[in-house]
Amino acid sequence: LIFQYVSFELSYDNFHEKSQRIYRVAMDQYKQGALETKSAMTFPVVGRTLQENFPESVAAYVRLIIQTGVFSCLDGKEQKIFDEEKVFYTDNSFFEVFSFPLLMGHAKQALVEPNTVVITASIAEKYFGSSWKEENLVGKSIQHKSYFGETDYLITGVVADPPENSHLKFDFLVSYPTIYAWDDGNTNYRDESENAWFWESFYTYVLLKPGVEPQKLEKAFEPIVDQNTADRREIGFLYRFHLQPIHKIHLYSNLMNELEANGDAQKVYILLIIGVCILVIAWVNFVNLSTVKAIERAKEVGMRKVLGASRKQLIGQYLLEATFLNAAGLLLAFTFFQLSIPYFRQFTGITQSNFLFLQPAIFLYIGLFFLAGIVISGMYPAFVLSAYQPIKVLKGKLSQSRQGGWLKKGLIVFQFSMAALFIMIVFTIHRQLSFMKNHELGVDIEQKLVIEGAKFINNMDDYRDNVFAYKTSLKQHSMVQHVTLSRNVPATEIRGNNYVQRLDKPDDPKFCHVMGVDYDYMATFGLQLLVGRFFDENQLVSSPEIIEANKKAPDFGTNDHAIMINETAAKLLGFQQIEDAINQQIAVFGGVKEIIGVVKDYHHKSLKNKFEPIIFYLQPIGWDYITLDVKLTKNTPEKLADIIAYAEKEWRQIYPDEPFNYFFLDDFFNQQYKADQQFYTLFNLFTGLTIFIACLGLFGLSAYTALQRTKEIGIRKVLGASVQSIVGLLSKDFVMLVVIASLLALPIAYLAMQQWLAAYAFRITISWWLLGLPLLLVFVIALLTISIQTIKAAFANPVESLKYE
Repeated sequence: LIFQYVSFELSYDNFHEKSQRIYRVAMDQYKQGALETKSAMTFPVVGRTLQENFPESVAAYVRLIIQTGVFSCLDGKEQKIFDEEKVFYTDNSFFEVFSFPLLMGHAKQALVEPNTVVITASIAEKYFGSSWKEENLVGKSIQHKSYFGETDYLITGVVADPPENSHLKFDFLVSYPTIYAWDDGNTNYRDESENAWFWESFYTYVLLKPGVEPQKLEKAFEPIVDQNTADRREIGFLYRFHLQPIHKIHLYSNLMNELEANGDAQKVYILLIIGVCILVIAWVNFVNLSTVKAIERAKEVGMRKVLGASRKQLIGQYLLEATFLNAAGLLLAFTFFQLSIPYFRQFTGITQSNFLFLQPAIFLYIGLFFLAGIVISGMYPAFVLSAYQPIKVLKGKLSQSRQGGWLKKGLIVFQFSMAALFIMIVFTIHRQLSFMKNHELGVDIEQKLVIEGAKFINNMDDYRDNVFAYKTSLKQHSMVQHVTLSRNVPATEIRGNNYVQRLDKPDDPKFCHVMGVDYDYMATFGLQLLVGRFFDENQLVSSPEIIEANKKAPDFGTNDHAIMINETAAKLLGFQQIEDAINQQIAVFGGVKEIIGVVKDYHHKSLKNKFEPIIFYLQPIGWDYITLDVKLTKNTPEKLADIIAYAEKEWRQIYPDEPFNYFFLDDFFNQQYKADQQFYTLFNLFTGLTIFIACLGLFGLSAYTALQRTKEIGIRKVLGASVQSIVGLLSKDFVMLVVIASLLALPIAYLAMQQWLAAYAFRITISWWLLGLPLLLVFVIALLTISIQTIKAAFANPVESLKYE
């Protein structure tokens, strides 16, 4: 199971025929020589500039920009309407670069004309029913409503669903020329989408020609970038572009604006190490237990040698036995594997039916492990058993042999070092997860019902009137205390990023997250005010100098020119004391705003992330979320369903053509820790298996020791030794080995967990008990395992032990 999961994680984006030549362009942004941001998004002109300047290196490029919205179509007599998120506007070269097979349509013409779209097979079934394969969807239309209006798209193709092991997952591919017709009254989108150097909303991929070295291409591109961004360089900005191999994005990329939450190479390789350790520990046990059984088979070996069996024949016999045992184990493992597949898929979230055998090489690995198991686990016992001397065996002197003693002790130390190491890691991961889930966030996410805002804006005035009417209706419910409109809620990516600057420091812009909110945002989420005041409809900032400054700049559509900032933004902007920020003016989005308050830093994203500078401004339109602060008590949990039903009823009246989508903020926020929780559960499961296997080995060796010293124990009991002294005598060697194993694991565990915790901006400190308690647990488990045999031997009747003497 571990190797299949690891194989799947390592297979991301390898299905593309040209995967070794496909690179994503990532962008680093520097300010005054210091790295400020690392983003997966670039400017729309980057791909074309690369190809035009380096035609000998770049075979093709693809740009992608996300534009969500509401799609609808008429299927028979039924109007189907859905809110869609995975909508990409892209170049016609998409199918030249990527290997997503078209089921209908022609790849070379599919995305050439404006207002054309390619849909996935699952979307085809969603909108046109299960019989879509029997009819040609090419030529049919589907309607899209978004911020830029209402448009009919002509379907020019149906593409197979992106596989699970693709970092690029989409539902709709809209032709890039469709962007040219966008209209918000201010922007020439035809020019901007082709030539803009400072519109950072595009994902860019390039297909390099065979033999091209990406590092050399990056270096050659630098002077061209500097030339086109010269005006920004004058105020201290520098841009550098890097080519990321597409097959490494999933495990090795952790940039701003990633298309999806990527995996973690560190966790994948840790699981791989666990898998190897489990196999090795199992082989170690087989070696130890086989040599334990050697005593019982000693007379068999002696008789075979007396009767003429050669050592080669005996080695062959024991290797054949090891082969049968390993084959039986493999067959049983495969049976359990098949039974566990449904649970494994459910746990990992991977639904693709063929993911478990994506890589044919997995069968080669299984064969290699099988052969290694035979050699490693069978070779040593075979040579030990075949080396017995018949005369000693038949005289019963074998029980005094110390053959292989140091090897057995070394293997015990290895087993319990691994067990102790894994338990210490499990304890630390559990503590970090608990810390993140229970840490004070500085923002109230409990009992927050979040409704996704309307996507279609046909008329700005109607949009405003509708959303305010909906907000007013929600506030009328008796169980709703606050309602707020905002561009973001905690745990969402703040994409409104901009450079802001103090008016008294015009040459020192700072990069901040800029979030649009309304007057009720702070009260709804319980943000703590440090200085100044919150937004207030009755206390507007409208001084003559600010009004004059904004005459030629966007006014944000509001009469209130107030903004609020968090502590981190105050420090970044250079205010020595947060009180100094109040009434200061800053330039943002081309306008001038006045700081009215500073709020305490809060965790907008998971505790993996540092506090980031956030500027809150009053946004007049384009809210993505409507958040209800619901006040429920233990006696009224059933009221939640009533509130949701009420919110949906009011939504249907105001937005009859848009889907009603909602989620609970605490669940949404904790989804950020899902990957960590999965890793912890897997690690916990296989740590338990490791301990169990190690205990099996210790159990067998304690039985072996007790068997070797049967007569000694009998004589000691006859001479008056107590049960406690005999148990201590038999246990002390094993206990000492476990102590040595634990001490060896201690520094490794400490260094490993320090490395793992370094990925979290807010993390626990490794206390002594996080390492000491697992060691005690390993010691107790080992002692209990040994005690089963030692107590049994200590209570044995000495007459039975000595009756043959």
